[in-house]
Amino acid sequence: MARWRKPKESLKINSKKRPPIQALAALHESAALRSVTGSLLRPGGFRLTERGVSFCEFPHLARIIDVGCGTGASVAFLREKHNFKALGLDLSESLLRENGQVGCYPLALARAEELPIPQGVCDGLLCECVLSLISEPEHALSEFARVLRSGGYLIMSDLYDRGREKLETACSGRSMSALRTRIEIESLVADAGFEGQVWEDHTKYLKELAAQMILSHGFLTDFCDFFAASGPGCTGPSALMTFPGPGYFLMVAQKK
Repeated sequence: MARWRKPKESLKINSKKRPPIQALAALHESAALRSVTGSLLRPGGFRLTERGVSFCEFPHLARIIDVGCGTGASVAFLREKHNFKALGLDLSESLLRENGQVGCYPLALARAEELPIPQGVCDGLLCECVLSLISEPEHALSEFARVLRSGGYLIMSDLYDRGREKLETACSGRSMSALRTRIEIESLVADAGFEGQVWEDHTKYLKELAAQMILSHGFLTDFCDFFAASGPGCTGPSALMTFPGPGYFLMVAQKK
């Protein structure tokens, strides 16, 4: 594991105080989630990674950065299946140390907002279930654009708010959602210098993950804490399965 610099702050915030984004970070780190997803830590697994890659015209031996790589599972997937020159970056030293359980792949400690990569050298950048954990995503997206060559691809999958008006109605007229809407996400990506190519809703994978966690653990405290933080009155396991707001998307964008 390479060490580039000591991060100034963490994407994954102490969960003792849980406004929406902290509750989301706690959910992402929960033992219950790890027990179901293994090293992937996200809905859809490699199915969405592969689908995102299928939309991109990557050259042979493409240089791909996985921002928020965790244990390096997607780095291993990209290198072994596609023969890409993939590198993983993450803030979590503990997750990076688990790289040996996946395989010995190039991973480094770094922040999404300060990538230790020269300008314009990458063919693609993978960002899976990470942008929603960043309080100022415009800074991260600016870095993504900086390291990508002209015509390079950004592949993102993440949680999003599918219907803020419904959310406000369901939650007593108040919206404190940790999640951004499709319009907000597409606007952030466009402002960073990207042109959207693909947007797909894959909320079915989020529901499948929730169902697997319920079967494995019964009651999902971390999920329900997130919904409680996202809006008053939206609590309990039934809200988890029927709440109108949270969804999961795949987006592919190209640097102009």
